[in-house]
Amino acid sequence: MAPLLRDAEPWLVFTDLDGTLLDWHTYSAEVARPALERLRAAGVPVLFCSSKTAAEQRSLRQELGLHSMPCIVENGAAIIAPQCSGLPTGDWDPAPEESGRRVKVLGLRIDEVQARLDRVRQRTGLALRGYREITDADLAALTGLTLEAAGRARKRDYSETLIDELSDELWEKLDAEFAQEGLECRHGGRFHTVTGAGTDKGRAVREVVALYESAYGRSVNSIGLGDSANDAPLLAAVGHPFLLAREDGTWAPMKHGAVILRVAGRGPYGWAEVADSLLGYSG
Repeated sequence: MAPLLRDAEPWLVFTDLDGTLLDWHTYSAEVARPALERLRAAGVPVLFCSSKTAAEQRSLRQELGLHSMPCIVENGAAIIAPQCSGLPTGDWDPAPEESGRRVKVLGLRIDEVQARLDRVRQRTGLALRGYREITDADLAALTGLTLEAAGRARKRDYSETLIDELSDELWEKLDAEFAQEGLECRHGGRFHTVTGAGTDKGRAVREVVALYESAYGRSVNSIGLGDSANDAPLLAAVGHPFLLAREDGTWAPMKHGAVILRVAGRGPYGWAEVADSLLGYSG
C-alpha cells in the first residue's frame, strides 16, 4: 500500500482500544508504541474511540503521551476535548473530574441510562447484570484487569456495560425492549454496552472530524482502526477503514457498504503494521 499520510494534507487517526491498539490479554500498547510515536512525530493526531470510560482513557493517554488529544468515550456517548486544543468547544460543559477539558454528551447520562435499564429488567425478569451490580474485584476476575484498572472501568458516566452471557437470539429480542426505553445495546469484544439511542462511534467520529475541519478551515482525511462488530459505525464514518484480525485470526463480520481493508495482524501488531504502512515506514 502506498503511503497515505502526506504533509500537505491534514489527517486524523481514530482507533479502538481493546484488541486493536491494546493487546487482548495484557491490555498493553507496547508493541504499537514505536509506530504511535512515529505518527506523533509526523503531526498526525491519534484519537481514542472506544467503549472505555473517560477515567480509563485518561490513564492511557497519560501513559502514551496523548494528553492534548480529544477522545470518544463509552461507545460514542460523549466526546471529551482539551480547552487548549484550538477546537471550537467553548459551548461544551466542563468534563467531570477533568480540569481543562470539556465534554459534549451525545447520549444520556448514567443515572438516566440506569433508570431505563431498571424498567427493562422489571418487564423481562432478567437480571441484566452490569458494572453497577459487581465489585472491582469481580470485574478484575472476569477480565484480568488490575483492581485499579477495574475501578476505572466501572466509573461510567454515560453508559452501562452488561456482563450477562445470553444467547444471540435473546440479545436480539432484548433490542426491542431497549428501543422502547430509548436505549441501544451493542456487543463489543467481550461484553455488551448500553447507551442512549442514536449514539454510536460513527456519529461521534463525524462530530470530531467536523470540529477539526472548522478549526482548520479545510477538509480533513480520516483513518479508522477496529477489530469487532462494535467498530462498524467507526469504520463506516472514516475515509480509510482498517479491520484488524481478531484473536483467533478471523475478522469480525461487517455490514458496511464501503471497502474495508482487512489486516492479518492481530491487535497492536496489526495496528503497528497499518500505521507504518500509512507513513511509508519500512524499519
